[in-house]
Amino acid sequence: MAWFALANGALTAQAMTRSTVEMTCPYDGVKFTFNAQNSGTSFGKQLDGMPVGAIESPWPLASCPTNGFVFVKAKYEDDELERLRPLILSAEFQAIRSEAPYYRASWIMERTGASHAEVSNLLLQATWEAGRTELGERIRANTPGISAKDARDLVRHLMAEGTTGERYTRYASELLARLAADVVDTTRSAEARVADRLLAGEMLRRLGRFDEADSHFAALAGDLAPDSQEATLAAFQRRLIAAKDRGLHLVSEALGKAQ
Repeated sequence: MAWFALANGALTAQAMTRSTVEMTCPYDGVKFTFNAQNSGTSFGKQLDGMPVGAIESPWPLASCPTNGFVFVKAKYEDDELERLRPLILSAEFQAIRSEAPYYRASWIMERTGASHAEVSNLLLQATWEAGRTELGERIRANTPGISAKDARDLVRHLMAEGTTGERYTRYASELLARLAADVVDTTRSAEARVADRLLAGEMLRRLGRFDEADSHFAALAGDLAPDSQEATLAAFQRRLIAAKDRGLHLVSEALGKAQ
């Protein structure tokens, strides 16, 4: 997320590259151009796991402007596309074709055999998309004609306010419901389940559900080694919650590391 780098005064101009790709929609043959990300540099991540730096997070997915098909993979075989045809052209999918690409990707993958945790990860990335779009719109509405310093100050201010838009709130709430199942799935590693418990608490905080979030992190802390990184993250979250802070924060900030 390049605006995050702007807020931190990073020099990012040469770190992210893009190219325009000509693409064709399956099922209707409509051609469109996609502004693909070829490379990006991350210097850290937010508490929700989103990479930040001279990078667009999540990595953008191409999406057909007509039927909303999302290119979850770079290449599809003809038989794969035929199997997907009734799903993509269904009334249910067409009703969500204006949703963020990763949201649509999570919908498709849930119905084509992906694991519960894989779908949750796609939905997490949809929250990143929704938050990025919301903050980007607010930044663009306020930055024309102001100095670089004022622009950085504005970005920091908006990041501190957090993301409260309808789409982010809806996606984050759906993700929370999925994480409740992921964290009790004993076929997954203990590390992955703890990471999802941290993520669930982050979603509660970002949604402004502070009482639930504090109880969540208090319970999680009781299951963690006191000197672990996870315990440090949980303690940091409880300080944010006490301050009624819904903002965007970096893992490095929580761990007391210079960025």
